[in-house]
Amino acid sequence: MQRKNIIMGTSIKTNLITEETIRLLQKFQVLKELTLDEIRLLLGIKESDYQQRIAKLVQYKPGETVIREGDLDSWIFWIVKGSCAVTKNNIYIAKFNKAGEVFGELSCLDIDSRSASVISTTESICVSIDMSILDTLKNDTIRNKIKNGIYTMQAQRLSDTTVKLAKERKNLLEQQGIILQREKEFKEKENMLRKWEKDLAMREKKLHGTTNGGDDPA
Repeated sequence: MQRKNIIMGTSIKTNLITEETIRLLQKFQVLKELTLDEIRLLLGIKESDYQQRIAKLVQYKPGETVIREGDLDSWIFWIVKGSCAVTKNNIYIAKFNKAGEVFGELSCLDIDSRSASVISTTESICVSIDMSILDTLKNDTIRNKIKNGIYTMQAQRLSDTTVKLAKERKNLLEQQGIILQREKEFKEKENMLRKWEKDLAMREKKLHGTTNGGDDPA
């Protein structure tokens, strides 16, 4: 299966991209090392000998598909404005609604088909980068900065996952401790109940013996 080089939504013309948006993009992890001029160049705002835009600002209508489950493409997306929902087999999984949140990078970097769909739930704007043509970018500085940003993002994801797994393991051990404590308490109560049953049986035996002895003729 070949990667599709298609991006849905409506691409925002470079002359409509504001300086405020450019400064916002600079805050994104992958673009953090880039200067404002380098971001303008990446978006095709500044003239260069590399005319094809690797990065695009794309606008989506409510209900429009950003990523389709099963597709194979090479785009990574960041939320600039709006909200998107993640679904798998038409079942809601999660949402992205904060500026700078990234999605679509795992399938892209692992060269795998999309494992879920992403649907715009509001009027949304995303910045997207076509990773398939990143290596053809003639500006080595921009290419290396973006790659470093991606490596940093991957390292952060790995660190976050490690921390999450450690917390889950701690919670699991705590739950196991609670279960063991409950089992201990249950056994203690069970032993106490058996002791009471044994004492009761002894008392009944003594009581029957006394009763039988009182009925014997003198």
